[in-house]
Amino acid sequence: MSIVLQPAIRLMRRLRLLPKFSLVTLLVLLPLLLVSALLVAELNRSIAFAEKERIGVRHARQAQDLLRFSQQHRALRHMVLSGNVAATRQVTQMHAAITAAIARIESDADARTVLGTSAALQEIRRSWEALQASRATDKARESNAAHAALIGQLYKLNAMIADRSRLTLDPEVETYYLAGLFIKALPEVSEGLSNIAGRGAAYIDSGLFEANEDVMLNAAVMVAGHELARISMHVDGMFRETPALRAQLSRQEGVARQATAFLERAGNEVLKSVDQSSGGQFYAAGSQVLDGLYGFAGATATLLDQALMKRIEGDLQRRNLILGGVALTILLALYLLAGFYVSFSSEVRALQQAVGRAAGGDLSHRVQSDAQDEIGLLLNAFGAMNGGLAQMAGEVRSGTRKMAIASRDIASGNADLSSRTAAQSQALAQTASAIAVLTDAVKQNTDNAQQADRLAVSASQIAVSGGDAVERVVDTMDSITHSSRKIGDIIGVIDTIAFQTNLLALNAAVEAARAGEQGRGFAVVAAEVRSLAQRTASAAREIKSLILDSIGKVDAGSRQVGAAGQTMQEIISAVKRVADIMQEITTASQQQRSGIENVSDALASMEQLTQRNAALVEQAAAATESMHAQAMHVSQAVAMFKL
Repeated sequence: MSIVLQPAIRLMRRLRLLPKFSLVTLLVLLPLLLVSALLVAELNRSIAFAEKERIGVRHARQAQDLLRFSQQHRALRHMVLSGNVAATRQVTQMHAAITAAIARIESDADARTVLGTSAALQEIRRSWEALQASRATDKARESNAAHAALIGQLYKLNAMIADRSRLTLDPEVETYYLAGLFIKALPEVSEGLSNIAGRGAAYIDSGLFEANEDVMLNAAVMVAGHELARISMHVDGMFRETPALRAQLSRQEGVARQATAFLERAGNEVLKSVDQSSGGQFYAAGSQVLDGLYGFAGATATLLDQALMKRIEGDLQRRNLILGGVALTILLALYLLAGFYVSFSSEVRALQQAVGRAAGGDLSHRVQSDAQDEIGLLLNAFGAMNGGLAQMAGEVRSGTRKMAIASRDIASGNADLSSRTAAQSQALAQTASAIAVLTDAVKQNTDNAQQADRLAVSASQIAVSGGDAVERVVDTMDSITHSSRKIGDIIGVIDTIAFQTNLLALNAAVEAARAGEQGRGFAVVAAEVRSLAQRTASAAREIKSLILDSIGKVDAGSRQVGAAGQTMQEIISAVKRVADIMQEITTASQQQRSGIENVSDALASMEQLTQRNAALVEQAAAATESMHAQAMHVSQAVAMFKL
């Protein structure tokens, strides 16, 4: 689709707005104007056709008046030449009527020019003048021949008028039937009836026929009857197709019956010679029929002219409606296009001004359109975009200001960081040197710790041996303490027995005292026993005291030995702990040595990283300065926008 539209797109892109509208308007109006021109031309042709037909109707009525007068003049002249002198005055009247009719038809210059009948009228005038010149000497036969020539020219004139005015080619049914009656049917039947009336009246008055005149009249009656039948059929068809004409031609409906009755009278009075009246009466009856026929023709001519006029008025009305409608449509289209162009161009100018001001940095201008078309939506969209740009520019301005401040702070911080990084690099170098010294010291400590560890292990083994000996002494002291306690327990038992013996001796002495003399000996024994018990108790107390003293000393020794054992255990534990600590110190020293070596390596790496960081800080400082410059540049660029 886009490929098909490419030529139109390229053309429209080359044209400005007004030429675009003009071109599109012209292309839209051309078909309308062309169709309207064709319709108007067709209506003008129809109007011209109908106007020409009206001229033909008018000219044909003039020709038919001349034809009717000529036919009546022929009949009256034939009657006069056949001996009816009374008809002379009527001949003179018809002569004047023909002369006046020729003058009237010749005076219609418009019809003669349009239909080109001037030559035919000149021939008719010459024939009429020739007929007048021979009026004094002619006979009935010569008069009829001269009149026949004149009437033949008039029929030719009538046919010429019908053809050149296009009455015979009328396209509508109503006017076609009316034109057929007016131009052809009624004039043709009138010729036969006129001839019958004149010749029949002469025969009735004279009683004589010229040679073959009766045959000719008989044929004329038959032909006239046939033509009347055709007229009746024509009229019936016309009324059937256009019923409205029946009311308008109601007065002329009896003309055909009158003509038929006249033909029957001619058959009786002329051909059969029965019921004859006078020639004047017969001619008057025939003349009345002719007047009715020509009246019928005049009525049809009037209706035909009215129908043509109505057609012309309808065509004029349609043409005027078309022209008015087209003109109104064009004016309305131009009005709407002008309104569209003005609206479109004004909105485009507003958009152009807004874009120009926005391009110049003025974002304060707000555009808005009430239009609901695409350009209005575009204008409102641009207004919204302009507002968004203004807000964004304000935010960018604020952001660049903050960015400039931040970049300045970052630059200052980077400068401090750079100096600190340099100091840190120097400190790391010093630390690395100190760590190297520390590494040597730790290495020496590690060696000493390993030697101390070996000594601690040896001391631990000796302490364990001493601890075992002390434990054995402690066990011996515990055994002595246990035996001493058993002796003390035994002494306690002896002391208890002595106490009880003393109590028993005391009781025995009390009982002996109660017994008196009988108990004296028992009292002595009791006293001895008591004395022994007391000595035993005293000895037991001394032994107990000694035993307790020994137990106390043994306990003290045991405690001292226990304390020594405990001390030895603590020494052993301490030595073990020292050995473990020395082992841990050795391990830690090794780990410390490894860690210090790692720290030394890390410090070396840190020194390198610090140097790199210093370089990066310098680059960051340069980038920050550049960012600060760019922020200031953006700030200056955004400052051009008017919010």
